Amino acid sequence: MIKKKSISVLIFGILAFAAAIYILFIKGKDINSGSGGLSRFKVETFQAGSGWAYRIRQDTTAVIEQKFIPGVEGTTGFQTEQQALSTGKLVIQKLDQGIFPPTITTRELDSLGVKY
Repeated sequence: MIKKKSISVLIFGILAFAAAIYILFIKGKDINSGSGGLSRFKVETFQAGSGWAYRIRQDTTAVIEQKFIPGVEGTTGFQTEQQALSTGKLVIQKLDQGIFPPTITTRELDSLGVKY
């Protein structure tokens, strides 16, 4: 009887531990990923000397300030505020996924409609 009770307690403990791991680590990742989740980062756009630019903030601290189109040669800013904003949102998605540095490729710029 004691052995049967010990096995039941052990199985219950393992299941509780597995549930806690799932909630803390696997389910917790869903909070920051995707467009509807909560992120620690915010993007803001601003007018720079060569066009539009974006700034990524973590709380009140600016962690990235991108005055030029990333991933291409030169010092050209974004042509429109929307291009800067959509690129900044992509950077935030990468940061939320733990990708650092959040490198942007020309293929990604093309898919966002960024002209460079």
